[in-house]
Amino acid sequence: MDRPGLGAPAHWLLTPASALVENQAVVQVDASASVEDACDALIEHTIQSVPLYDARSHSYVGMFDVHDLAAYILARRGSVGARPRSRSSAGSSPLMRRALSHDASGEPVSRIADLSHLNPFYSVVPETTVAQVAQVFAKGAHRVAVMQSERAIRGILSQARVVRYFFEHCDRATPAELRLLDSPLATLGLVTRDVVQVAPDTPVLRALSLLESHRVTSLPLVDEARRLVGSLSLSDVKYLARERHMVNASCRELVQAARFWQGVRAGQDRAAVFSARPQATLRYVLAKLIATGAHRIWVVEPANDGSGASREPPAPANPARRASVSSASSQTVPVDDLARCAGEFGDSVCGVVSLTDILRLLVDAAPRPPADPEYNYATMD
Repeated sequence: MDRPGLGAPAHWLLTPASALVENQAVVQVDASASVEDACDALIEHTIQSVPLYDARSHSYVGMFDVHDLAAYILARRGSVGARPRSRSSAGSSPLMRRALSHDASGEPVSRIADLSHLNPFYSVVPETTVAQVAQVFAKGAHRVAVMQSERAIRGILSQARVVRYFFEHCDRATPAELRLLDSPLATLGLVTRDVVQVAPDTPVLRALSLLESHRVTSLPLVDEARRLVGSLSLSDVKYLARERHMVNASCRELVQAARFWQGVRAGQDRAAVFSARPQATLRYVLAKLIATGAHRIWVVEPANDGSGASREPPAPANPARRASVSSASSQTVPVDDLARCAGEFGDSVCGVVSLTDILRLLVDAAPRPPADPEYNYATMD
């Protein structure tokens, strides 16, 4: 591997983690802040988690994540119709009992940090390679803190940043990685047909319970004919801090409220639901994820029109034609993919591609086994 600053590494996975968080403005919240204030920070900075800093001890005491908020809401309101995933979600862990022993109003966010045990505060030293981080991401972690020192964070490295970095450096990809990029989703085990789905009028608490019990981060909203009409994500849960009455609302109403707040901040409509057909390549899906900033794409197929026949996707165009679908990358996908592989509103869900799925595939396709993820790697509880 080249020395940092003297040249590019031979392979993208050998890049130091610190290179991917250069000049990043780190967002953090005081450990004594309220849950509402922490949620406002998530909304304002369009992030899903935030490190908590204790000014008295000059140290980080945890990570507040949307999973923690969902677990806390379910514990206070009671799980609706789904068996708890773990003792913590049932309210029997010491952390959960301590959180529930106080009134919810003005609750310090430090009391519910890491409540879900899904995205705790992980930290790595700057020299940790992308390979080491990617292997941990492939197991479900969503982000790690790249430390400048024991008491200072250099930057937060996310799944999305690593995936974008790979896509922007495909010139360093191995033949195996290039074959992976051009493989259809149907051949990658991502068309499962057992995706957990809910109706738009499903109560929010029921949806949160399903998200927690199935350990997923998003649910497709489908109509009576099981056609895709929307999507509810755990990232929408943070808006419950601004719209508390939505705890008793339907999924449709919460999604509408979340998209309203997103539109207010971004100045544009954010109601799109991103999908792709089973014949779409991983390259196409990566380009779409990066261009839209989404964390997952639903895999869909033409819905049955009621006559026993399904709608067929458009016929492929000239395969020699190529076009870019991402303004942030020089990578291109064939023009025919844009018509043949794009899902349509009203298609039926038959799978999902998440950033975790993509990173797992990339780690498996790596030229050699990545380094032990425990090396230079620590968990701060």
